Amino acid sequence: MIHFEITSIIASVLAILMLPLTLQISTRRAALGKAANNLTAVVFGDGGDEKLRRRIRALGNFIEYVPMCLIMLALLESSGARESLLWSVGGLLIFGRFLHAYGMLYVNNPAPRGIAMLMTYVSFLIPAVWLLLN
Repeated sequence: MIHFEITSIIASVLAILMLPLTLQISTRRAALGKAANNLTAVVFGDGGDEKLRRRIRALGNFIEYVPMCLIMLALLESSGARESLLWSVGGLLIFGRFLHAYGMLYVNNPAPRGIAMLMTYVSFLIPAVWLLLN
């Protein structure tokens, strides 16, 4: 039986990284609702608030890419790829997702997000190519 040890560790780190992304959305919704004297004022959507929109998209982008990357990493691990390759791909994914969130939430310059997206693309293309060739 395959235990997916490395994929499990990478997935756990990403889950921990995801938690602040979700909490930031909830706290912003609550703050906007409190300011409007209506806690349900921004239950759906972003209410036209740029900060909330950026938080929603940071989480959305995370959710759009991480599952496929983890599937590819698990397939790589189950196919007997070297640990160094698994850790490299997983590390690239973690750092890319962290950098992307940082760029979305705290930086107006698009460069960190662009670099982060390249890192994310590589983290699912390397396993895809490896799996096709092996």
